[in-house]
Amino acid sequence: MNVLELHARFQVEEAAIQRALHAHGLISEAEERASRLVSHFPPVLRNVVSLPDAELVTALRQHLAAGEDPNETPGNYGTTPAQRCFYNGKLASMRVLLKAGARIRWTADQIAIALGELPETPNTHETDAFIFACNVGKLSAAKTYAEQSASYQNRSGDALMAATRARAAKVVAWLLKEGFSPDASTTYGTSALELASENDDAQTADLLLKAGASPYSSPQREYSSVLRVAKSDQIRRLFVVNGIPPSHLQYAVTPEAPVFGFLPERPLSQKKFDRNRSARPGRANPERFMPAFWYEQMRTGRYAGPKYLSYEEDKSKPIWSVHRYGRSATSLPDGRLILIAGEHEDGYHPDFCIYADVTVLGAKGGVAHFIYPEDVFPPTDFHTATLVRNHIWIIGSLGYPEHRKEGITQVLRLDLSDYSIENLQTIGENPGWIHRHKSLLHDDKIMVMGGKTEPGFCDNDSNYTLDLRTLTWEKNILIRQPS
Repeated sequence: MNVLELHARFQVEEAAIQRALHAHGLISEAEERASRLVSHFPPVLRNVVSLPDAELVTALRQHLAAGEDPNETPGNYGTTPAQRCFYNGKLASMRVLLKAGARIRWTADQIAIALGELPETPNTHETDAFIFACNVGKLSAAKTYAEQSASYQNRSGDALMAATRARAAKVVAWLLKEGFSPDASTTYGTSALELASENDDAQTADLLLKAGASPYSSPQREYSSVLRVAKSDQIRRLFVVNGIPPSHLQYAVTPEAPVFGFLPERPLSQKKFDRNRSARPGRANPERFMPAFWYEQMRTGRYAGPKYLSYEEDKSKPIWSVHRYGRSATSLPDGRLILIAGEHEDGYHPDFCIYADVTVLGAKGGVAHFIYPEDVFPPTDFHTATLVRNHIWIIGSLGYPEHRKEGITQVLRLDLSDYSIENLQTIGENPGWIHRHKSLLHDDKIMVMGGKTEPGFCDNDSNYTLDLRTLTWEKNILIRQPS
């Protein structure tokens, strides 16, 4: 299996999970909030936020032909459509609006440069004309004003960042040829390659990679690298063909903050909240348990406790939350969707908790929730969940420090007939206490690759397979570069 085939498998799994999440009516809190916000925007601004540049140009021309105001904004949102186009690198659309007389906080010379003119001594406020030309993606203007610019003479990273933000690949290519560093970054550490990846600008990202831009932050670890913002297939594939292992990329397998909005409301009293404000271990394997407060947390997607109830922060009693990092989601052929464990908040926070639970969304609606004794299912996060016939194999975990076992890989098996969990003992050369990795089923074996191992948050640079028939680990190299 070569790296492109491996990447394709990860993409297919991701797409299947996303379809299942939406089929069950699960949207993230961020999606819901964005949808509510955009719904209040006037039509022009709504299109500016939601459409890519090429489609937006056509839509804007239709809005303008219909006599709509290109400057209309909601009362609590002062950014005009032209300004939003500029900030988002939708420069063709910005020019359509500028030609129609749209407002923007620029001088007449700045507008002229943005529209392709070359004023002889331009007034560009505090930004020099060269940098401004990079900002609006105008190569002829950047070349014209370069020699009189200290930023050009010093090969300032601001120019490359400006052109990258503008999705101006031609300007980026010229700057790189002129000796600007491909590893330019903002004062906050965002690199040009990270920005191009976040913008889904494959042409610019390819130029930066070929010029030697590092896809990793320092130290060289994928957890802190620019790869985490690569969301589209074209950007991820670009990284893969440039030698980045697919296991270093992040694939969206579950929303961090799902809202179970399809559930009917249940009454919630202070007494019910106080009784079940925190997670607890199960008394059976499994114990079916979903008290009113947990149910309402799922239904509303609340981050913390309800504001209408009385409570104080208490690290010994973290408030139960459906907001999770490091949770897995598994879609079953019969339509069920299985959400497993994960963690809420960081270790310093009073509501920090690593969970050991299983949530089952039924094929025809409804939710069941199961908890387990700690010796059966320890608190688990940043694991993988691999469907194998009527079981889900749960491999790895970060977990609480006191639960981590050096040289051991946690392997659990969830029985989908009754939701019981078996803690399995394996033999052979295992990956160690691994988390943030990828797993893939291949010929009755689960391949484990990438991720981190403890102690030390070390990169896992090897590939392992677990033989499901013998529970034997083997360290090997199964992934080859495409020829």
